[in-house]
Order: sequence, then structure tokens, then C-alpha cells
Amino acid sequence: MNLNDILNQVYNKIGKDAYGNLITPDIYNEAIEYVNIDKINDFLEVYEENQEITDNLRPFIVTLGDNGITPLPLDSYGYGILPSDYLRYGRASRYDYENTPTGSNQIYRHIEMLSNKDFAYRLSTSLFSPSLARPVATIQNQKILVRPQGIPTINLTYVRYPNTPVFDYDIITATGMPYYLPPGTTHSNSATLTCNPNFSPGDPSESVEFEYTEDVLNDIINELTKYFMINLKDLNSLGVLELEKGLMP
Repeated sequence: MNLNDILNQVYNKIGKDAYGNLITPDIYNEAIEYVNIDKINDFLEVYEENQEITDNLRPFIVTLGDNGITPLPLDSYGYGILPSDYLRYGRASRYDYENTPTGSNQIYRHIEMLSNKDFAYRLSTSLFSPSLARPVATIQNQKILVRPQGIPTINLTYVRYPNTPVFDYDIITATGMPYYLPPGTTHSNSATLTCNPNFSPGDPSESVEFEYTEDVLNDIINELTKYFMINLKDLNSLGVLELEKGLMP
């Protein structure tokens, strides 16, 4: 189900005769961006309540240091820069090695995540001070700070931001109506289509689809329907929309 399919189903629910010429591409893009973040926040609430990763959240879980992904490097002070798509902390760990009579064994060391206040306290007391066997961490701005110093890398599991959905289009020449361009297609000027004024013919489409499963997309359709039923009525009553623009049925 692509963005145009979703829009069509929303039209079916809200009534195209009433709103078919109100949902411009800009308005649609604002709506799908809003609902996209709202939905991931719903899944995060469930995760934070029971600390279990649901199937809906699983596509957005990333582990640095697993499945061939490079671990997160720390500088000499213990800071590691969080990835640009970082949304929420999951867990962190490091691997240690212990020599035994039969060789060297790899040991998993959990890194305890603390608030800034508790982190400062742990550093100030010798009784609970962190060690290589019991490291601690805290999040400061866009960095993770790990103690004790001297740990070169950590494994970090986090929830990433979902890709922002984008509805890109050309315009049907005869009607002036936007025509959806799926990812992998290109803009064009032809007998039937006029190129989106923001692009040139041959430019690749910038459309980005939702990353959710079909079941979640059904929920998104319902959320979009609520969004438009509320906002379009208000906007229509104020007369602030350009009614000559619309979307393909």
C-alpha cells in the first residue's frame, strides 16, 4: 500500500465530494509527517511500559556492534556521539576478555544507564563507583558518556527515527491535478504530465513510503482520517486553502 493508496482510502472515509479539492500535496505531506511521528511515539509508550520490543517497533531497532555494524566509538574522555537517527535509548554493553586455563573467554558486560543526577552521584562515591566490570553511562545532549574512562567502544541498541514519508508528484496537464510519483520513478514533461515546478524533467522522485507493516498502515489511515476531519473543516471555514488544487482519486 503506497501513499496514494492511503490517500484514496482516506478520501473514501471523509468523502471526496466534501474534501477532494482541499488536500493539496503540501497539506498531505504535513499530515503524513505528523502521523508518522505520532505512531512511533505510540509504540515507544508500550516499550517504555514493559521494556519489550513489539513487532511493530522491531523494524526501527538498531544495534551498533551487532550483525557487522561497527560499535559506537568513545573518545578518551568517554563520550560517544549518538547517531543522527537516534530517537530513544535501548541498552548498552561492552565485551571484556577473561583469561582462563583453557584460553580467553569473551564476557558480556552490561552498561547501566543512569540519569545525569544519579550518574554524578555514582562518580562521587567510592562504594558505588563504576568499574570495567560494572560500567555506567548517561545521555548528555547528543552524546552518551561512559565511565570508567578507557573503554574504546560500546555496543549500543537504540530506537531510530522512522524515515519521513514524502508524497512527490507531477501535474496532470489536462486537469492541473497532482499525480503521485512512487520512489524509483522520475519527473517528466509529456503530453499528459507537467513537471512539478520544484523539479526538472528527469529528476528522480523524492517520494518516501511509510516503513510500517500493512496492519499499522490501516491504523494510519484512521489517524489521517481523524486529522483531516478536524483540520480541513477548520481550514475550510476560514477560507485559507487554495481550492483549485487537489489530488488524484
